[in-house]
Formats: sequence, C-alpha cells, structure tokens
Amino acid sequence: MNDEPLKSFIADLKEGQGLRDEFIYYMTFEDYVSFPDPFPRTFFTAREVQERIRRYSNPQKPGELFSWDIHGTLLTPTRASIPGVAVVMIHGGAANEYEFLFTPDGPEQFIDLTKIPPETSRAGIAQHIASLGMTVLAISLPGHFSRRPWPPIAARRPEFIIGEVPDDEELKNRLAVYTFRLCLEAIKALIERHLPDYKLYIWGHSTGGEYFYLMEQSGLNNPLLGGLGFGTGMPAGMRKEWDLAANEKPPEESAKKFRPITDLSRRSPESYVKSGYVGPNQPWGSVERWFELENHRRPQFKPFLQDIEHSAHDVLLDEVKKRSGLPDEELFIGFRADLTRLKRNTLLYFVGELDKGHWIDGAKKGLEFRREVFAFRRFAPHADQVRLVVIPKLTHYGHIEAHNERLANLMVTGFKEYFSA
Repeated sequence: MNDEPLKSFIADLKEGQGLRDEFIYYMTFEDYVSFPDPFPRTFFTAREVQERIRRYSNPQKPGELFSWDIHGTLLTPTRASIPGVAVVMIHGGAANEYEFLFTPDGPEQFIDLTKIPPETSRAGIAQHIASLGMTVLAISLPGHFSRRPWPPIAARRPEFIIGEVPDDEELKNRLAVYTFRLCLEAIKALIERHLPDYKLYIWGHSTGGEYFYLMEQSGLNNPLLGGLGFGTGMPAGMRKEWDLAANEKPPEESAKKFRPITDLSRRSPESYVKSGYVGPNQPWGSVERWFELENHRRPQFKPFLQDIEHSAHDVLLDEVKKRSGLPDEELFIGFRADLTRLKRNTLLYFVGELDKGHWIDGAKKGLEFRREVFAFRRFAPHADQVRLVVIPKLTHYGHIEAHNERLANLMVTGFKEYFSA
C-alpha cells in the first residue's frame, strides 16, 4: 500500500508541514481511502459492562433516589499496541454504543479482522480500533440501551433501568432531571470500575463531545492523554457564543420547540435529511433503508433536556429549574467547562466536508464561523497542540460510512505519532 498518505499525515501532525488556516489539514479522499494500518491487526475479545448510580430525588417515592443504569462494551486486544492506554467512545443524541460497534449494512457481530480484510468487513469503527491493538470502551448513556429490539419509534421509551420501561409519570419525572451532570457521573463510574489502570483518550461524537471537556474537572481518577474527535464540537458555553455569532435565529426562536422540557425528540428519515446526515459515501442506500437497518438497536430518541443543555438554550433556564427542582450547580454544566485544563492535553479532531452542522453551517460568514474552526481557535491558546483534519465526502456519520476502517487508522496513527502517552 502507498505510504505517502501516512508520511504526509505524520508530517502534518508533528511539524505542521501540510497545514493551512493555522491548524487545518485538508486531506484528499484518495489519501483517505488508501491510508494504511498503523499497527498489525490482532484478535480482540468483547464483553458487556454495566454500572448503576443513584442521583436525584424520586417524587413518586419520597426519600428515595432514582437509579440509573449505564452500559458499555469493552473490547480488549490480545496484543496491545500501546499498553496501558484505552479509548472511551461516547455516542451523540438518539444513538448508543452500537453505532461504534456495527455499521448499518455490516454484520451485527464481532469479527476477527486478522482473517477478514478490514476494508470489506464493514465492521464498526470500535472493532477496527481494537483490532489495531487498542483497548476500547464504547458507552451507552442511561436510557439509551436495551437488550430487546426497540418498539416502533413513536412508542419507544428510554430504559433508565435496563429491562424496565417507565410509566408516564416516571418518564416525565426522569426527563426533568436528565442532566449532563447525571450522565457525567455515570460515565465516570463505568470508566473507573472497568478501566481502573488505564490512561485515556476520549472521543465523544456530536452531543457526546462535551464530556471530554468536563471529565477531568469531575475528579476522574484516570489520566487523560487527549481529546479525539469526529463531528465532535464544543462545550455548551462556547456553543452559545457560536450561535450568537453564526446563527441568524434569535435564541428564543431556536429554543421554543424544547419548552415542554420533559419530552423526547424522536428521529425520522425526514429529520436526517434536514440535518444533512445523508451523503454519497453511504453504501446502504436510501435514508429509509438506513432506518430499517438500525431501528431494532438504535433508540432514535433524545431527551429534550439533553438538547437544551447541549445547545445552550439558557433562555429556558427558569423553566428548567422550576420543572426539575434542581439547584444551579446541577444544570448547564457545559457553561462551566474549564478550558485552562487543556494545557495538559492535545486535540486531534476530524470533520467530514459534508457535515452540515460542524463544517457547512456558518461558512457563508467566513472560515472562522465554521463550528469546528470557531471552537479550535478558542481551544488553541489553552491546549498543548491542536489539529483539525477535513475529509471529503464524509457527513456527520463518517464513522459508519464506507471506508470507516481508514478513519480508525487515522485515529490510531494519531495515538502512535502525535499524542504523548
């Protein structure tokens, strides 16, 4: 395989030779699809992991706290390429760990990628990373995982306790307190229980991207080596700045659909099209087919409060406080992300050239208003080093699209050549 893409990429990461616009490396699609494996492939094992935390009072049972389950799949390679280091993968809205484990058109099973060509396997990106010798923990946030096929989208509900479906009153009471603070505690519990001796890279896709900035200041015991991203974004406080600078809608208009607070945003093929998730590098065909393939395992819902906090709709703060009954310190913690802590971290993010939210939106006002560029210009003064790689033809869901094994190769090459372990 041609090693020129590898040489060029490493030169960009280490010395900035191919960078343009301060910290951006514009990769060609030809280099992307031919990017080689950075390590020999190895066998890996997979096992389920699960923890339960208790947080927030249950109005239906005075004196009792709600229980919340968090689930994950831990992939452990037979031969570690970088011993003592793991990757934690946190999904975005309406998804779960399956998005990292499997692709829509691929087999729903774990594959020995030493025996099947990775480029034809259509395995999930977490499997590719594990087969390159990296330990991977793919996480499902509370309520987003079920061991049973999900019912029709209009009827499905989060399983905050796995295997149990809440009634109307319990659902609304839980959705009123479904905060980033809650999810942060659950993620921390899962990591510290099942990866106690590992240094970490954290990749949060989309809405999940905020957890990297919050994790260290939460008191996580594990050392963080750096932030990794694809379609990742920024903390909520910075998102508010971007919205005011790049968005033509007033904050009140953007937030109004979330005023019910205790509801779920449910996905549909039409919403995928509107969000720009459909692109030319998706081998499964139509967006309707995408839903058919994923509906049994992908929740396709997102709690309103998660959207409210992530999108920095603080115009709803008074209504959220009234409905949740929570104090200020439990709400909108993304506004309190401490970027000065990035001085100990390096950032390597990737973005698809067709990612509407993270690359296209804001562009008509100039490069600096593209969401990832806006964020990185604010990260750069605090972090040790930042790099943003733009890849043609990929959408917000490039990690499940064709050639996703190459995105895994790029990420693991970053671990090997760019970050300091």
